[in-house]
Amino acid sequence: MYFAICDDNIADRKQSERLLKRQAERVIKESGEQIYIDSFGNKEAFMIRPQMYQALFIDMTLEETNGFVIAKTLLDIGITKPIILCCSSIDYRKLADDEGLKANNLYFIDKPIKVEELTEFVDRIVAERIAPPSTVELRYHGDTIYASGDDIVCAKKKGENLLVYLADGRILTFVTSVFNFYDQCSIFPQICPVSNDGLININHVKKSSSLRITMDNGISFFVAFYYSKIVRQAIEDSKKQ
Repeated sequence: MYFAICDDNIADRKQSERLLKRQAERVIKESGEQIYIDSFGNKEAFMIRPQMYQALFIDMTLEETNGFVIAKTLLDIGITKPIILCCSSIDYRKLADDEGLKANNLYFIDKPIKVEELTEFVDRIVAERIAPPSTVELRYHGDTIYASGDDIVCAKKKGENLLVYLADGRILTFVTSVFNFYDQCSIFPQICPVSNDGLININHVKKSSSLRITMDNGISFFVAFYYSKIVRQAIEDSKKQ
C-alpha cells in the first residue's frame, strides 16, 4: 500500500512523514499490511504517477496551483482513492464549499495534524484495503471477465494499448494506461508497477534482478530505477507471508 505527501512547506512535510511512518509501524503490527510513503515538495513530481497511491495528503500554498487546484485536477483525471487536503494557511473546506465541489473521496484535515484524526483516516483506508472485493471486472469485446488477483500475471504497454496477460494464457487488449489499470487492480496487494509501461503480479515472478524481472509466462520487464526499491520490498514481503 502506497501513500503520498505533497507539501511545499518542508517543515510540515517532514512532520507529515514522521506521523505517517508511525502510522505505518502501527498498521504493520496490527494487520501485517505494509505502508510505503513517498514525499514530494513540488507538484510536477507528484503528478507524474498519482494513480499508484492509495491515499494522497496534499497542502500546497506557495504557488497559484495550490492544493485545491491539484485536488480538482486529480478528480478530473479519475482518481478515486482518498484525497486528503491538509488545511493550514488555505481553508480548503471553504474553497470547496464556495465552488460546490463535492466528491466521495475528498477529505479535509486541519494542521497541525492530530494523531487521533490521522489514525481514523489511516484505519479507514487500511480497512478498505484488507477487506476488498475478491475480483475485478474486466470488460473485453462485450464479455465480462471477473478476475481474481492471481488470475492476472502482468500487464505491458504496447503503443496506445495495454496487454493484460492472464494465468490461463489469454491476452486481453485494452486502450488504457498502466496506472489506470493499476488503480483498478489496487485491491490486490500482489499487483505492483515496475515502470510507467508495465505492472506485475509478484506471485507470478519466476526470476528477478535489480533491473529485470521475468514472469512465469516468459514475459520480461525492465524495472525503472524509481520502482526498483518498491518492487524488491514487495517481493521480500510476499516471501514472509
